[in-house]
Amino acid sequence: MTGSLVLVLMAVVGGLVILGLGLFTFHLAGQRGSTCPSMPAAYRSDDAEAWRRGTLCFTEDRLALRGRGGLSVGPWMRGNLDLGVAGALDPQDAADLGGAQLIQVPVRYGTARFELALGEQHYTALRSWVEAVPPGWNSQVA
Repeated sequence: MTGSLVLVLMAVVGGLVILGLGLFTFHLAGQRGSTCPSMPAAYRSDDAEAWRRGTLCFTEDRLALRGRGGLSVGPWMRGNLDLGVAGALDPQDAADLGGAQLIQVPVRYGTARFELALGEQHYTALRSWVEAVPPGWNSQVA
């Protein structure tokens, strides 16, 4: 009786180890296969809210902010994003976000408004992406 219980426990532990290794491998493969250009950024929905750090990720037609643990805000469709005029980030906010040279960008998405804080070079990349013609857009026009 005790011998069979030990065999069952060993089988369960072995199965859990195999499952864990499979999930780990799947996670690594997903990271390597990701074609999503990303950049560090922070997000807040209004002035009263604290900044939430994350990684800004854009694909051919969507933008999303992925936070710690995979939590995300968005996705926002490229054609509906309206980037406002970028300005200097409040010094206290910049200190809270690590003291980096960041700029603050107001964004309008339909009726929603929010702000992004990101480095100037990342802002330039984001603005270029938003203003570029999406793939396939009017592709049939001669």
